[in-house]
Amino acid sequence: MNNKITKLSDFEKLILDKLKMGRTQDEISKYLVAENIKPSHIRSIEGKIRNLKKRFEARTTISLVYKLSKNGFI
Repeated sequence: MNNKITKLSDFEKLILDKLKMGRTQDEISKYLVAENIKPSHIRSIEGKIRNLKKRFEARTTISLVYKLSKNGFI
């Protein structure tokens, strides 16, 4: 992996951590609302995940989480 990884935002790390724990996008959205973290809309989460998959050349959410977990970034 390259330098792109070191540029994960706190929000991206939070979403990835929740995905790693097996949370759905809906569950993540509800968590963000409960914690008053914005953006919390499910469309924002979907967009962030889509961008991360593109950025790290992952075809699925599972492969994205695996790649980043394997390398110790989440």
